[in-house]
Amino acid sequence: MFTQLYSIVMGRSAEENDMDPVGVHMLAVLALVENSRRWSNLEYLRQSVGHHRLVPVELGSSYTQGDWTMKLMPFGEFLDNVIYPSANNQSDQGATGYLAQHDLLNQAFRLKRDYWLPDYTQVETCRRLNPEGSRADDDVQVNIWLGPRNTVSPLHYDSYDNLFAQVFGFKYFRLFNPDESARLYPYEDDSQLANTSQVDVDSPDNSQFPLFAQAKYLECVVNPGDLLYVPVSTCNGLKETN
Repeated sequence: MFTQLYSIVMGRSAEENDMDPVGVHMLAVLALVENSRRWSNLEYLRQSVGHHRLVPVELGSSYTQGDWTMKLMPFGEFLDNVIYPSANNQSDQGATGYLAQHDLLNQAFRLKRDYWLPDYTQVETCRRLNPEGSRADDDVQVNIWLGPRNTVSPLHYDSYDNLFAQVFGFKYFRLFNPDESARLYPYEDDSQLANTSQVDVDSPDNSQFPLFAQAKYLECVVNPGDLLYVPVSTCNGLKETN
């Protein structure tokens, strides 16, 4: 069961946002029951997904960088070459690998028995359109992120509400009110990265992006069993810390 619920409505009350902070239609939700603790066992994941099941793995420091690419690889190979070396504090000789925002549960039905979707995820508030690529018969999308320490998601926003559930490990989040967008230097509107900031949050270039230092934000570390609510259009960046 979840130990905490972070309900972050950036600088506004629920009434001002015209929504219930929790009772909204969500994109990525995992309401995990007790036996979801199995997911911290990598061999249980291997057995459930299948060693030879192909999954899309992001390679590179982040999707905004020139060294970024994506490769299909067997899930077991991803565990052996990326996750286990990180878990055992072994040096990583290759590019960082990240299984990010992937609908793994449609490939591994065994894992679907380990969680349930709470009723409030079925409440539609018409605050956004269905996410691109969503299925008409499945309004709630459930995605999986699995990566080693120090994997990074660049500062970006989504056009839908999100619930982020941490199963194991820890993630650092930094969240910015949509009102701060002018200080976050997003890519051009006609770019495929129009929802993403050009700023490297870990090492910002203050000469190129001088207003970024003035942007106000909230931050938190999401622990195993925590649930983080990220409202629509809230800019967020995250980093795997352990």
